[in-house]
Amino acid sequence: MPAFYNRTRRSSSIGRKLLRNGRVLELPIYWLLRTSDLAREGFENSGSYGFADHIYKNRASGTYGVGRWLDHLLLGMRAVRAFRVRFFRARDELSAFLRQRVQNGQQVHVLSVPCGIPRELVEAAKTCRNQGIPLANVRFHGVDLDCQLLQNAVAFAAESGITLLPHPGDALDIATYQGKYDFITSTGFGEFLDNAQLTQFYSILREVLRPDGVFVTSSMRRTRMAGYLLDLAELRVHYRLADEIAALARTAGFADVATSHDESGIQAFLKATQ
Repeated sequence: MPAFYNRTRRSSSIGRKLLRNGRVLELPIYWLLRTSDLAREGFENSGSYGFADHIYKNRASGTYGVGRWLDHLLLGMRAVRAFRVRFFRARDELSAFLRQRVQNGQQVHVLSVPCGIPRELVEAAKTCRNQGIPLANVRFHGVDLDCQLLQNAVAFAAESGITLLPHPGDALDIATYQGKYDFITSTGFGEFLDNAQLTQFYSILREVLRPDGVFVTSSMRRTRMAGYLLDLAELRVHYRLADEIAALARTAGFADVATSHDESGIQAFLKATQ
């Protein structure tokens, strides 16, 4: 059975682990954080699609009133705002790509991997439609190991009139991918892979990317407070700077690689072409 790379939690109970390790003073922090829907999702399901999508939606929620207030504070953290930018970047890169490519009447295939809730695909499609850009020749695809999530993703896309073609399977198995793609987006996955795995992943995407195709991805650097909260949730991630993911992309065979950052410098973005 392939691994869910984002399921990094190993303790059966984070509270008991804190007690066992003598970190008693952190227990009130832990239980208070659990009133926030964002923090609770992080504690219970590691780096789940629900955790990421809660940040992308940016709507505070929680229990007992204090949970909603705390959720609002967490969503406003500098690192969390930077995390949200990766959704905006993927959406905007795809919108710009579609504006350029749909004019010649050829079919365009777009892939999100792992897709989670493919909000970047749906929002990019909405942007293009609002600008009068026809999408009849665009095919949207999603790869994910979680079959139930894929069903949810298909339903989510359908609510906006978009047909998402699901591809269940391991993102690190090239057999999962069917056909070639013109645009590939992958955010929030590489952080759960070590350098060898990430290079393998990039190599697979280069193989399934068409000539003149575009691949967009991201990475992040550690910040003190967000790093502490992620560690508390046993959400184990690999932090990388822009030049590090650029080097891995070149090792994987991408020759044309460009990087940038969000305003805070926390999120790094990579755009690679065949």
